[in-house]
Amino acid sequence: MIEMKKYGFVVMSLLMVGAVMAQPFSDGFSIDADLLNSNGTSWSVLGSGVMDERATQIEITDGWLQVVPERFMLNAWFEDEYGPLVYQNVTGNFVAMTHLRVVSHDDNNMPPEVGFNAGGFVIRDAVGTHNGDENWMMYNMGGQGANGVTYAREVKKTVNSTSNLFLTEQIGMEEYLLVCRVGADFYFYYWADAINGWRQEHYYNQFDVDGVMTTTWHNSSSVTPEITPAGPGQSNPMYFNHPGMPTTVQVGVMGHTWENDSIQADFNYVLFAENPPQSQADCLTEFEFLDLIFADGFE
Repeated sequence: MIEMKKYGFVVMSLLMVGAVMAQPFSDGFSIDADLLNSNGTSWSVLGSGVMDERATQIEITDGWLQVVPERFMLNAWFEDEYGPLVYQNVTGNFVAMTHLRVVSHDDNNMPPEVGFNAGGFVIRDAVGTHNGDENWMMYNMGGQGANGVTYAREVKKTVNSTSNLFLTEQIGMEEYLLVCRVGADFYFYYWADAINGWRQEHYYNQFDVDGVMTTTWHNSSSVTPEITPAGPGQSNPMYFNHPGMPTTVQVGVMGHTWENDSIQADFNYVLFAENPPQSQADCLTEFEFLDLIFADGFE
């Protein structure tokens, strides 16, 4: 068992969990289970029928879902490449929120290396075969180095196996992430301690974010015309529009490694809003009142 205090992070209370947990997709991971060997949960594991789970451990223990990817090159989500995924099939609009931590599997007190080792959400069209036909979106955090970025949150959109990704600096090994689908639009939020509230992901260009000059890095914008890069000293909100996504999608969590590194992604719970959002204004309605206290993480 990994003690929360080792991460310099204290959760004082989580309001509304009782109400939200009534939603059939929500899971507080209170019942131990081995999803690789005797999965009796409501979650499915991608590749389980053909021995392609790509993980050495997917286990619920001590109140956490722990995902440990196999260590080989490109065991991660990018274009046709893919890694572990624990998912449920969800139809229509939804809001999902998780509390996660991303650490080195070799030493849970340390962050992972920065070679794109991350954990978080994947929202995927199940018909993909990893052969030029993959459509999915990702929202994660972890060690992912590019152009001076080290530890970052990432939003990634994939259309017919072409992926555009955006990295923004993340401080600490733990975070709260929220994803929201309204039709073909997908929104992404993280819990910002400085404002004691949710903040939508933005494209930053030398922009002051809570006292830190922040610039978002991205690899391309070929499939993300809805995202407008900000000018110097400015920021623009980011969201994905993906009309090719079907009504029913795989909504799940993952941990992955791009460069054969040691990484473990742990999820304290995955909660779904009881009422599907009808507009972006509804994305935060059921999770707005979180009473959280954050301590400084590593830098």
